[in-house]
Amino acid sequence: MVGTVGDLATNEEYNLVAVDVNKVFGDKYPTAAVTDSNRISTHKFGWGAVNLSDALADGTLITAERLQELVSRTNISINHTDLTDNVLVFAIPTNRTTIAAGTAIRAEDINLVRTKFSPILLNNKHLTIDATNASAFNATSTGYARTTTWNNQLNGEHKFNWADYNSARYFFNGGGQLRVSLNMTGGSTAGYYNWSDVINEMGVLTMNWDTMTQSAATTSGTSEGKGFYDLTANYGDGSDTNTNEGLLFTSSGVTIGRKVGSYGYGYGSYGYGYGYISGPGNYPGFADPAIIGGSYSYSIYVSAYSAYSTYQQLKFRIYGKYIDNGAGVQFKMVLDDTTHNNFVDGTITPTVSYLMPDTLTIGTTSFDVTPAPTFAIVNDFTSVDDY
Repeated sequence: MVGTVGDLATNEEYNLVAVDVNKVFGDKYPTAAVTDSNRISTHKFGWGAVNLSDALADGTLITAERLQELVSRTNISINHTDLTDNVLVFAIPTNRTTIAAGTAIRAEDINLVRTKFSPILLNNKHLTIDATNASAFNATSTGYARTTTWNNQLNGEHKFNWADYNSARYFFNGGGQLRVSLNMTGGSTAGYYNWSDVINEMGVLTMNWDTMTQSAATTSGTSEGKGFYDLTANYGDGSDTNTNEGLLFTSSGVTIGRKVGSYGYGYGSYGYGYGYISGPGNYPGFADPAIIGGSYSYSIYVSAYSAYSTYQQLKFRIYGKYIDNGAGVQFKMVLDDTTHNNFVDGTITPTVSYLMPDTLTIGTTSFDVTPAPTFAIVNDFTSVDDY
């Protein structure tokens, strides 16, 4: 309902706007449970602030205080999201952003709030965040790195926790993100060159409310398009179910290198990638000497093209699931080399971080999804399932 300019604002006009503001800034689904079937369509709304009254009875006077509450929430919302817009300013009386007590609240005032707030509900803009209003924090505790040689599989698990499911909702609905990247250094074995190619080209993986994305990457992997609201209670990797329901991302395989004369696929300045390398004991029938750092190495071999497909299947995978009735998110990272059984030396180090929305305040009104989630390592890369 759009009010007539010059008329006093009615309760119906106010209620329509207040409902929308509460849907984003407050929470219209406070009894939400992680087992609800409509999680994606409804739970993605709500930043957790106190709701305004949005069912005023007929004849209720729309006071300056009520309008100021709408204005403050609208201006904070515009500032918080990535909308390219200016804050709400009333032209009558002259250019005011606050409403003095006793000011007559007219239909055009409510209409202006509606016009300003409506874009926040379009195209999931309420789930975005202005980069200037967020802070990144490292969460990784000591002890997650792997420094000893392995040749079969590594499994790493870590988790983030909030006070309850709704607190987790407010974090993600407010644009919060969970991130992880890995780095491999200091190795010299065949397995190291393969896995360092996969890991060091992968970049940073970021999970938000609806997907996992890849940034700062040299080689693109495959995202399953699943985020916080897609998680179930299982990884689906065979440790609980076999449905892959929790698979979030799969890296690319080993990057094919450039042919260098008759010497196989090169590394560093001799090729475009690390190549796909196997020990001489694994594929002796079709292995050529590798070129490492400009000299020939006869202890590390580069497989011929017939082995390319097997090394393309050497990929990093990350799974996710919800825990504690939705109050937490747990991730599992898997590096599986059982097919090739190459020894992998050097150091592999995960860096876990998160993007925390900043608190924004106007007067007595705040956007605030604190406290930040807690972090813990559940299963490091040196446990009994890593060898």
